[in-house]
Amino acid sequence: MDTPSYYVDTSLIIARYKPSDELYEDSNAFFENDFNFVISPITLVELYCVLSRLRNELDIPFQAEPLTDTLVKFIMKDCRLKLISKSCCIKRDFAGYACRISLEYYVVTRLADSLGLRTLDMLHLSYAWILKKTSGINLFATGDEEILEKAEGIRKSLGIKIYHPKQAVRA
Repeated sequence: MDTPSYYVDTSLIIARYKPSDELYEDSNAFFENDFNFVISPITLVELYCVLSRLRNELDIPFQAEPLTDTLVKFIMKDCRLKLISKSCCIKRDFAGYACRISLEYYVVTRLADSLGLRTLDMLHLSYAWILKKTSGINLFATGDEEILEKAEGIRKSLGIKIYHPKQAVRA
C-alpha cells in the first residue's frame, strides 16, 4: 500500500511549534507519522508571514534568535515538507476583460460562492485540487474548523478529502 500524501494547511505546521495552540499535540502526532507532507508556494509565503509575526511564541530548538529564512528551512526539514509548484496560467474573460490568470485563482472564482471560505483557505484548496489533478494527492489535513465544517461540500466540489490531524492519524 502506498504511503498517504497530505496537502498540509499552514495552521498545522505552525501549531507543531506553538505550545499554546490547541492543535499542538495533534499536530505533533500527525507529523510523527510516515506520511508524505506536501505544501504549495502559497504555504511557503504564509509561513514567512506568520513566522515573522509569531517568532517569539514558538518552541524552536535554537539558541540564538533565528532569521525567518532559517526558521522556514528548519520547519521544512523537521516536518519533512515537500514543496510542489504546479502553477499555470489560463486565459479567461472577466466582466468583458480578457486576461491571463493563474489556475488556482480561476478555480477560486468558480467555487467561492458555493464554498464561502476565506481567501487563503480557498487558495489552499484550489492548489490542493491542482495537486490532485497533477500528482494524485487528494488528502488535505487541517485544524481549521470552517474548512472541517465544509468538508463534505469540498469533497463534492473538488474531490479532496478533508481530515483533522486526529482523523488522519487513525485513517
